[in-house]
Amino acid sequence: MMQKKLITKSDILFTVAIAAAVLLVWFFTLPRAEGKTVVIRRDGETIAALPLTEDTSYEVSGLYHNVFEIKGGSVRIVDTDCPNHQCEKTGSISRAGEAIVCAPNGVTATITGGEADVDGITGS
Repeated sequence: MMQKKLITKSDILFTVAIAAAVLLVWFFTLPRAEGKTVVIRRDGETIAALPLTEDTSYEVSGLYHNVFEIKGGSVRIVDTDCPNHQCEKTGSISRAGEAIVCAPNGVTATITGGEADVDGITGS
């Protein structure tokens, strides 16, 4: 009497093909900092355009003082002396189209380059 195999060669090939497809999709959808830049503006005028691929800090002085930190492909304000510190509370941004705003100082930092992941961003 012949027993039927529980796992056949075609089952193994199918599983390997599915796993390879999943890995390819995952690899090509990983967020990348390549080509992305943070554009820092004060009162609408561009004062710096810095690549997200290089870890650094950048200080902006005006009515108040903001210190931006670029690290690991994202940017955030690590120190400010503005009244409500809302810009610090924004946290890190890394996707095209995201922005940090320090309204009292008239400063914005916007991620450009790459593809925007969303049409718009709102927060509370």
